[in-house]
Parts: sequence; structure tokens; C-alpha cells
Amino acid sequence: MPAASGAERDPEITAIGDFPLLVNDPDAVDRTVRAFRDRFGADRVIDPGPVTGSEDVGEIATAAGVPICYWIFGGTDSDTFKAALKAGTADRDIPSNHSAEFAPVIDPTLGTGITAMVTAALTWLGP
Repeated sequence: MPAASGAERDPEITAIGDFPLLVNDPDAVDRTVRAFRDRFGADRVIDPGPVTGSEDVGEIATAAGVPICYWIFGGTDSDTFKAALKAGTADRDIPSNHSAEFAPVIDPTLGTGITAMVTAALTWLGP
């Protein structure tokens, strides 16, 4: 490590906090994904596999004793995203929401996000 940064010694690292893992409840995921596929179409709902999630959402669900289904949705121009997927560079070329380069396309991202939230809420709270 020191050679890479030119430092004379290894850094001293002190952990000041941690959070539990966010683990989605399989039944909650299944129920929510079915609702999203019904609303948006199966071709617009994908499983990205394991991702680094929110550090606080798992804490909230654990404290409340409720199942969790953490989802993400895209905000990148569709053609840009498809090209990055095809090139195998999506992890490098598509900025995440914590990047200074993150700039979602407002339309349809905002409407899709609102629709997803309402769909999920009605799936769990509706009649």
C-alpha cells in the first residue's frame, strides 16, 4: 500500500461505525417483482444480481421487524445503457447515483420512479 501512494508507512485505519447487511426477503422480492412486471412488462424488469445497496435501509427494516425488498431503477438514456451492456462496460461507463457524473434523464426516470413507488405501495398496502 505505501508504495502506491508514496507514503512511508501503512495507513492506520480505525472503523468508526458499521451497518448490518441488507438482505432482501425472498417473498417480498417475489411479490414486488410480480407487481412491477405486471405494471411495466417483464422485459423492463431485470435482476441485476448482487449489488452494493443502501447502508441505512437494512437497518430500518431490521429495527421495524419487517421484510425488505430493495430495488433500483435506471435513469440512463436507454441507448447509452444498451451500448454499455453490449460492450461489457456498464459498471465503468454508467455512473451510479453517488457519482459526480450521475445525471439521470428526467423523462421518463421521474415518472417511472413515481410509478414504481406507487405500484409497490399498492402491492403492500392496497386492498
